[in-house]
Amino acid sequence: MDSHRNELINLIENNLVTDENLDEAVTLANIIPNSSRWLTFLNQLFLWTGSIALGLSMLFFIAFNWLEFGRFAKFALVEVSLVGAIISYLILKKESLLAKASITVAAIFVGVLLALFGQTYQTGADPWQLFFIWACLILPWTMTARFSVLWLISIILINVAFILYIDAHNRLFFLHYVQDVILWGLFAINFVSLIVWQLASVKCKWLQDGFSMRLITVTVAILITILAIISVSEGNMFSNLAVPMWAICMGLGYWLYRCRTVELFILAIGCLSGIMLIATLFINLLFNGSEIISAFLLLALIIVGLGACSAWWLNSVQKSTKVKSFEPVRVEQDRAEQEPLQEHVNKEVQHESE
Repeated sequence: MDSHRNELINLIENNLVTDENLDEAVTLANIIPNSSRWLTFLNQLFLWTGSIALGLSMLFFIAFNWLEFGRFAKFALVEVSLVGAIISYLILKKESLLAKASITVAAIFVGVLLALFGQTYQTGADPWQLFFIWACLILPWTMTARFSVLWLISIILINVAFILYIDAHNRLFFLHYVQDVILWGLFAINFVSLIVWQLASVKCKWLQDGFSMRLITVTVAILITILAIISVSEGNMFSNLAVPMWAICMGLGYWLYRCRTVELFILAIGCLSGIMLIATLFINLLFNGSEIISAFLLLALIIVGLGACSAWWLNSVQKSTKVKSFEPVRVEQDRAEQEPLQEHVNKEVQHESE
């Protein structure tokens, strides 16, 4: 629907669609959802809302009725629900939304079962092991289900397991460096995940999920921006890898989301990251003296100027994208206009030869 909307905007801007035909063009482009599309949206909304609620309700039900049920009753309830979700996935078509919802609920039930096992038998395992084993157990489903949301869930579980691991073993690191270790570790996990996701999405069409890809990209941008800001604030921006790595990430993001394809949302996140880093640098430079009011005024002007430049650049990128997407339409139109003339010329030549 977005591509149809963009094409219609291009046609309107190039005066190929008049005001009289605008309503008909909007109807043909299916921009305004009809009743069937609203029904499809509501069905998907209720399906995923109900699936997630069903998976989480099992956890809350067991926790609330912990003293009411025996040990075997708790395990039986969770295991029967898990087997039922797996059977539903096997019976349904693998590409259907019902099958994807079933395997997602099954993945949630695996976590509930692990939590129940650890709480019942008091294994003494650290919390990070729960999330790590959870991610490992659903890995076969993640690889075979061909569903990007399961990959996203696995990445989230690995992130949580890493944070809990550092929290449980912070004595291995100096207390001053625990925050840096967590930030760099999360950045490494998500950066590698993003690179692998981008490479795999070339052949695996089902990984070309805009929401999941954007979520991981924004996470990477937030983490490297925080690291770069900390580096600049401490005054040692050239003594570690934060700022150079930030520059590498921004360059890689420009190549991926500007040169190869255009993603205005991610480009806007990159602009925001640059504004924050430059503003932090000027804060360190301006607020060392006594002219606080002048420093605030100059800082405000710098931020406004950077924001205006970013908006102008993003607008120019959007316009250039529209022009590129409009060129095939213009070529097809010119070809359509030239075909009747060419047919007329061919008929005249044939008539003269006879």
